[in-house]
Amino acid sequence: MALIGYMEGTDPDLLSSLCAQGNDTAPLGNGTDGHGKYIAHVTKSDGFDVIIAYLHKLISVSGMEHVSIDDRLFACRRHDIPVILVVPDKFKEQAKGRMKESRDYVELASPEELEDKVTDIIDV
Repeated sequence: MALIGYMEGTDPDLLSSLCAQGNDTAPLGNGTDGHGKYIAHVTKSDGFDVIIAYLHKLISVSGMEHVSIDDRLFACRRHDIPVILVVPDKFKEQAKGRMKESRDYVELASPEELEDKVTDIIDV
């Protein structure tokens, strides 16, 4: 059984499918949406096997312009928690251009390939 962290907007059918397969899910937030634990504060002891995030949830919003995608994903990189960033195929390169340290760390997935990417990581 895996623990999958997810940000608001993650497809509920995907989350239900993963739960039906015996996995657990836990909400994560971007520091302004109040959705769940702030993604920048995750630790190894939280037990996440993978985190699903959407690009728009990691882009800095008004009042938090100084917080980059790399800042928000620092804890994931530090604790070696895999992150799948959901981006349509045609915008994957542009999404990578919005990151520095996280560029080679995150795995990009289109919405259509997301479940396969998640199961590839948790079924190891």
